[in-house]
Amino acid sequence: MASQQAIALYRDLLKQIKKLPRNSRQYYRQNLKGGFINHNEEADPERLQQLFQGARKDAEFIVTKYVRGALEGSKSGIAAAQVEEENSASKPVVLGAVMSVASLVLYLLSSSYIILLNKRLMVDDGFKYPLALTGLAQLAGAVAGWTSSKLGFVNLGPAPTPHFLATRLLPIVLSSAGALYFGNVAYLSLSVAFIQILKVLTPAVTLAICATFKLERLTGPLLVSILMITLGTGVATAVEVGVAGFAWPGFFSFLFSTLLEAVRVVYIQLLLGKLSYSSMEVLVYLGAPTGLVLLAASAIWEREGLLASGLALMAHKPLHYLAAIFMGFLVNLSTAFAIKVTGSLTFKVVGCVKNTLLVWVGILMGDVVTREQLLGYTVSVVGFAVYTHVKYREGLKKTS
Repeated sequence: MASQQAIALYRDLLKQIKKLPRNSRQYYRQNLKGGFINHNEEADPERLQQLFQGARKDAEFIVTKYVRGALEGSKSGIAAAQVEEENSASKPVVLGAVMSVASLVLYLLSSSYIILLNKRLMVDDGFKYPLALTGLAQLAGAVAGWTSSKLGFVNLGPAPTPHFLATRLLPIVLSSAGALYFGNVAYLSLSVAFIQILKVLTPAVTLAICATFKLERLTGPLLVSILMITLGTGVATAVEVGVAGFAWPGFFSFLFSTLLEAVRVVYIQLLLGKLSYSSMEVLVYLGAPTGLVLLAASAIWEREGLLASGLALMAHKPLHYLAAIFMGFLVNLSTAFAIKVTGSLTFKVVGCVKNTLLVWVGILMGDVVTREQLLGYTVSVVGFAVYTHVKYREGLKKTS
């Protein structure tokens, strides 16, 4: 969010706050700073415009009420303005809080459930075709988004041209498809709990790749957080590797998925630049080609297995597979919605909480996790907390 337009808006709002009574200025400064920090990594242009317009409208309302009260020359006028402001502001505040909680709960439930459901379908039921399962979910989300636009529920910008798709979007699509595929492959041989432990490594890998392309600047505190995350994950992994029959293919699949996810982030910054799609446009314009790539790969490498047993498994439990496809769409939608109403930094923290909960869910389901692994995971989570705090402080500096 730290664009020139955002910085100019922030400075303008600080000037507006100076028009307020002295005893009220500090409160509004803190609110303003908190809002900008929480949405520091916001990239959705539609959401940014909503935030900009809402901020200006709120500022105009607050200043008008205070100034009007002052011009009336009485304390009762200012008090009346404050009461009217609080009454009028209470509804949107309550609504915003409800939407934030609802979006995060929806994300936690849908993203957790799809992990457990896909694990059951691919491992317990023997549907070992992650390309087909993931591709159908991506395509279903794109179709749902396109249908919503045709019905007038959402607005979509112009579709990308074939040249733009081939030169700018294709690398993003391929890295996204690869990250989804190899992430699901890992679940075929690794436990749910161990994969959630490994997921703490994701921000460290992403930061390292971004720093390599000079998209991020590595500072001392960030390096400390990366070392803590890497050390903790390394301890947990070393214990798991020592177990007989460790699934190396699943482990490397997860690492490759994490690497491709980091590459996707780099591609988005390098190839799209200042151009950003809204959450629904990502669902349609990136989700559709990603789904088609996955299904095309499935037709090549999974066709024989699908014809021999996969389609029969789907026909035997159609509701389970429809639920998996729908949940894939719901995860994409809830992710975009949660980031919109809470900010990307809050979303990352909630994602870490979700992973921790799934570690314990995996243990309750029979996954074996030793004390040494839990200790290593704890170190990684502390490292992630340091990383989050550093990013928060960076956002704070940008607003100071």
